[in-house]
This record gives sequence, C-alpha cells and structure tokens, in this order.
Amino acid sequence: MEKIMIIGAGDFQLPLVQRAAERFEVLLVAPAISAEFDPYYSKKLLIDVRKKEEILEFARREGIVGVITDQTDIPVRTVAYIARELGLPGIGYETGRLFTDKSLMRERLAELGLPLLPNKTVFSVEEAVAFYRGLGGSVIIKPLDTQGSRGVQAVHSEEELREKYHEAERWSSNGGVIVERLATGREFVVEGIAVNHEFRNLCCGDTLYFDIPDAYAAKSRIFPTTADAALERKVLELNEKIITGFGLKQGITHSEFIMDGDEVYLMETAARGGGVYISSDLIHLSTGLHVEDFLLDIATGRCTTMPELLPQQCYCGYMAFYVPVGTVTAVEGLEEVKALPYVHRNQLNGLYVGKTTSTAHTDKTSRLAIIVSAPTREELNARMAHIRQTLRVRVESEEGVRGLIWA
Repeated sequence: MEKIMIIGAGDFQLPLVQRAAERFEVLLVAPAISAEFDPYYSKKLLIDVRKKEEILEFARREGIVGVITDQTDIPVRTVAYIARELGLPGIGYETGRLFTDKSLMRERLAELGLPLLPNKTVFSVEEAVAFYRGLGGSVIIKPLDTQGSRGVQAVHSEEELREKYHEAERWSSNGGVIVERLATGREFVVEGIAVNHEFRNLCCGDTLYFDIPDAYAAKSRIFPTTADAALERKVLELNEKIITGFGLKQGITHSEFIMDGDEVYLMETAARGGGVYISSDLIHLSTGLHVEDFLLDIATGRCTTMPELLPQQCYCGYMAFYVPVGTVTAVEGLEEVKALPYVHRNQLNGLYVGKTTSTAHTDKTSRLAIIVSAPTREELNARMAHIRQTLRVRVESEEGVRGLIWA
C-alpha cells in the first residue's frame, strides 16, 4: 500500500487521518499523538512540526507518495518544503511562507493594490510604541506566525501596549509582531478551493465572537452569511483576488475578513481548510465536497481538475463554548445532544466530570465545539438554543458554581 504523510495530530486533523487510513498507509508526524489516532497510522514521528529537515529525512526513508496537513497553520511550510524536496505535488515553499507570515501577507496585498489597514511589522516594544504614537487610536497586536489566536490582543493606550507586547512577541517564531489599526466591524469567513491555479470560492459565512477580553475566538461561524448579495459579492471578489494574487496552485483555503466602515479588509488567509471542522464537515454540508478525499488526491497528483461543487445545501455552523476555570462536578444532557440528528462532529468527549481548567481563556485552543445543521437560519438558531439548554454542566470555581461559557 502506498504511504502518505500527514503532519499534525490535533482533534481537527483526525478526520483527514481516518479517511487516509482507508486508502493509504499513514505516517503521522506531530509533537504529541493521542491514543485516538492509534488505529489509523502505521508509523509516527514525534517532533516539532517546524523541524523540516528531520521530517524530510523520515519522509525520504519511508518513500511517501504525498504529504498533507489540514486545519492547522504551523505545518503548512513544512508540508510545502517536503513536497518540493521530494518532487511531490505541493504549493511551493515560498507560497507556504506567504500564507503563514502575516507580514508577508500584507506586503503582497500592497503589491496587489488591495485594501490594507494601517500596519507595521516591529521587532521591539519601542518600535511598536513609536508606530502607535504616530497612528493614534486603538490597535491590535499579532505575532507574525502563530495559530489559534495566541498572543493576539487589542491595545487602547501606550501603557497597555507596553504591558501586552511581550505576550504577542513570545508566540512569534522570529520575535516579529504586527501592529495594526483596530477594526471592529462585521466579520466574514470564506472557504475556497484551488486546482492547477484555478480558484473558486466555496462558501461565505458570518463570524460571531465571545464577549471575553482578549479572547480572539469565535463562539460560532455560520454558513451562509446573512449579508446582502452586494456585500457578499464584495467579500467573495476580494477573496478571489487575494488567493489568485498569492499564486496558490492547489488546496483548500480559509480567509477571514473584517469591515471598517464600508471597506472590507483581510485579517488573514491560510492555505489549508478552516479549523473547528469547517474543512472536514461544514464545507461538505455546504457544497457536498468531500474535502479529505480532495486533499489526499491533490497531495498524490490524482486530482487535476476542479471537482463538482453543489450550491449551498443547508444552513450550518459550529457553536463553541469554554469551560470556566475550575473543576467539572456534573454533566447532564451530553448523550442526548450527541444523539440529535442535526448534531454532526463534535468535541463533547472532552467534557466530563473531573475535568479541570486552570488557565483563563485567551485564545481558540481551549474551546470545545459542536457542528450543527438545519434547513433554515431560523431553525439553526432554534437548534443551537436547544443544545445550550440541554447540555447542563456544573463547574466548581473560585467564584462559586458556574455553567458553560457560550457567549
């Protein structure tokens, strides 16, 4: 059986690994691999996924026919590098860098003449302060190449910038930080697909956030968007200009946009599918595309033409929650929610009596999520409300007894 390498072994990579195991011998590369993956791979390499030379040697020794990742940013460059070095289908290493470095993204947007919020890449707090003084108002600071929104923070004063800067800096692989004017308008998420440099948008959705300071994490992403046709078209046309302008040859894309006034700006784009099962489940629910097969086929050179895509099939999205800091002492309604016919993939196995949460929620990585679908937006909202009412959790915390954080 042919061997394929998959880099990344978090919850959101499991669907790809499971499908790959039905077609290939799977080599799995990640810093840690849970027992949930054990039935699906033949060999593993436990390593920092940025150590591309060591991973390349493993791939070369095993004679792989393809290398892929999904729903995670950090392995994208390594995947591109290995594919290039072994002469396998891929996006190219420089393209991989472009899609994983926020500074390079903004440089390319400027070259393409596309809208940009005022921003600067800095490598010290004094550089950041100097730019902030010239810009005025509020800014957002972001590590150049993190994932899961780690280190992303809003800043409203010079004092706050000095206080928060080092948290952003520590999540950046080279110490670089983006300082950018803060926009607070409506947000969109767009999924796309590329084959042999041909690009199409797949679906456009709305992003809704938790009301938690410095927690840049969506509580839900819902497809399709409720925006009017003109605004949706503006977002989709901008996304197409970006992806084609970035020169992506193949793969699934995930882009996030924000409005400031009437203008739409890119926050970031990625040469991989959206996390929280957007790639594995929400694209399929929306368009009928089996993303795992598509990714495996492009990684091995089997797919050379655009697959058949259906118009939006339903309303769907993820709803996420945080567990408050403390210890879970009771969980009710868990199996009832899992059994609902409109509940698809979920992370509810991560919710159990005895679960302890010890750190505040400042990024996306500690959320748990549920995929939900419905024939209408109104029914989707009703089903999500039913889930929130049915799933009852008791958490003992320093502030007393608390329930799940849904908003």
